[in-house]
Parts: sequence; structure tokens; C-alpha cells
Amino acid sequence: MQDNDDMQLKAVVFDWDLTLWNSWDIHLSLMQRTADKLGYPRPIAADIGKEYSRPFFEHLAWFFHGNQKTVVDTYMGFYHAAVWEEHRLYPGVASLLQQLKDNGYRTGILSDKRHIFGQPEFEHSKLSTVIDRAQFFGDGMTAKPDPTGLQDVMKSLDVSPGECLFVGDSHRDIECAQRAGARSGAALWASVEPERVLALEPEFRWEKIDDVKITLKLRDA
Repeated sequence: MQDNDDMQLKAVVFDWDLTLWNSWDIHLSLMQRTADKLGYPRPIAADIGKEYSRPFFEHLAWFFHGNQKTVVDTYMGFYHAAVWEEHRLYPGVASLLQQLKDNGYRTGILSDKRHIFGQPEFEHSKLSTVIDRAQFFGDGMTAKPDPTGLQDVMKSLDVSPGECLFVGDSHRDIECAQRAGARSGAALWASVEPERVLALEPEFRWEKIDDVKITLKLRDA
């Protein structure tokens, strides 16, 4: 692994789901409840994991092939009733982001989660003071691994690709970083596809959130 003193990093950008925000447990439950409500077979966790990095509407359509408005409305009805029941940031996330800011890094989020879901979750997380730019997926945008979204975030943070590290749990995140010319980091603490992620040979890999602090040599405030 390359030493951060040589990398001259100025910004760290994160994926959202399964990197900062634990959406996996609730998503499994909502997929099962949606299947029950609409009369589909319950999808199994392994199959959901394989398709988890797809954009949300594509992901739902992959498992539920009927009227998509009904599918989305059913899932979202369950989602809005359940999502605020627990604090869903992974332990250590808030501390990591605060230390990044204390050490002078610019920070961002780039997620293919639809804005209607991601933005309220981000606001609920109370991370706005330690995130400089949060970009969730909207109409007219291109999903990862296309590098356009990451390029937009880097531009808003005023950093070059070589000055930016993109951290995510999915193979799409790693490919996105590589195509954008940014540094890539695999967040393995909750990844549902670690083999596919590591097959792309990300520059960094971490099993625990605190390992990121060690790699970047973050100092306590």
C-alpha cells in the first residue's frame, strides 16, 4: 500500500449504503414484506446481495417484474414506516468523518441511492457539519461505475483525481474511482460482494472503519 505522505490526498469521498449507512438489514426485511404483499416468492439474501449495487429502480424490477408503480409504492410505504426506527450509521463513522475534517480533508458522499431516500437519511444522520458535498442519484444522472458523478463531486471539492480517494463497498465504486483516475478504497466492513470488489485490486482495503484512520495517519484533534 502506498503511504499517504506520498499520495498528497486532499479529499475523501464515500459511498453511502453499506459504507457509512447500514441499509442492509432493513432492505432485506422490506424486500420480503414487499414480496409477501404483492404475492411474489421471497427473494433470498444471497440473490439480493448479488444485485444490491444496481440503481434502486432496476434492483426492484429485477426481483418484482409486475407494475413498477405498485412495486415502488409498496416498498416505499414499508420504508417510510420503518427507516427512522433506528440509528443506522455504522459505529465509528461519525468519528472518522470528524477526524478527517480536523485533519484538513474535504469530504463528500457519492451514492446511486435515489435522492428521495438518500437526502432524508443524510439529514437524519446529522453528518452535515462533517460532509462538504453529498450527492445522491437524481433524474438525468448516470449511475456508477460511470465516472461522471465522481468527477462532479471532485470538481465541487476543487480537487484533482490524484488528490481524491473514493471509498465504497461495491465493485461499481472501485471501478468508478479507477475510471475517474481517483484513488480507490474498498470498504469491506459491510460489503455483500467482497470477492468482486477485491478482484478489481483497489489501492486500499479495510476490514474495519478504524483501519481507515490508520492508513491515512489521522491525528486526534
